[in-house]
Amino acid sequence: MSSTEDLTAEKVKEFARKKGADLVGIASIDRFEGAPPHLHPAKTLLPTAKSVVVVAKRIPRGCYRGNLEGTNFTTYAFYGYFFQQHRYYMIRLDYEVARFLESYGYEAVPTQGLGLHFRIAAFAAGLGQIGWHNVFITPQFGPRVRFGIIATEAELEPDPLFEGKLCDPEDCGYRCVYECPNGAVPKNRKKTVNVAGKTIEFSDLDLTRCVPDCIRLTEHSPFIRREMERSPSLKEHINALYRELAARPPSQLAPSLAMRRPPPLQPQPSPREIIDSLVDCYRMMKRHLGGPAYVFRGATGCMEACIQYLEESGKVPRYVYPFRRREPWKL
Repeated sequence: MSSTEDLTAEKVKEFARKKGADLVGIASIDRFEGAPPHLHPAKTLLPTAKSVVVVAKRIPRGCYRGNLEGTNFTTYAFYGYFFQQHRYYMIRLDYEVARFLESYGYEAVPTQGLGLHFRIAAFAAGLGQIGWHNVFITPQFGPRVRFGIIATEAELEPDPLFEGKLCDPEDCGYRCVYECPNGAVPKNRKKTVNVAGKTIEFSDLDLTRCVPDCIRLTEHSPFIRREMERSPSLKEHINALYRELAARPPSQLAPSLAMRRPPPLQPQPSPREIIDSLVDCYRMMKRHLGGPAYVFRGATGCMEACIQYLEESGKVPRYVYPFRRREPWKL
């Protein structure tokens, strides 16, 4: 075991980057003062926590290309969502950073958002800004990031809070509001929270539209549309999830810092005859993920519209070719 005196914030960051992190930020535990008990890292994760390390991996911009062009619908779901956040990449990175911290004699607890909200932690660690659409935005990659959190009892030098302005709804014309196909991002309703001595605002996102309507959305998802038309059982299964979430009282949809978040859904496996009829990509995702795969579109308003604006305005690095290269399509 290495000497505890040798551990520094820069060593932690260097290690995380070697393990694949694109961004690393550190928040001191005092920045979470005022957080609800169920979201304070010293109350939910590690009572002796003194620092919170937040790591991030970019979502490759090309993961959205199939959705934008109406071709490959699995890339974003695999590499931008399920595998990126929940199945492999971030979980492995969190684990390795926790091991590194413990090699110096300090306990470390990795988490994928349980006990502490990603966006609140990322803001407290100085990585960027929470956008009006509730998605976290960084100056390097815009909203194309996924996060991991490690609470540790090591006292590390915190990063300064981000002071820039990436999200500017008035300047962009509320693109996330008008381009969300489900109308989940309101223009005139907002939430206000205090984090690390800063007051931040974002829309009062309607998750009863955001989550289940993306499940039911058919105009951008030919596979789901075809299978719902051919398979009444699948259609009823998805609609039942919608009814379940929509019926929940607001108190059950808001367990974080005034940010609404859906309760965990536990869909039942679809009947075998339905699975046999699915197209190859849907069957592949069913096999790998163990349940119906819902993410096909790639977040039209909250991410795609935001990426377009940030690149156009020069607030994030531009690519050689523009993000959107054709008129938006629908079935």
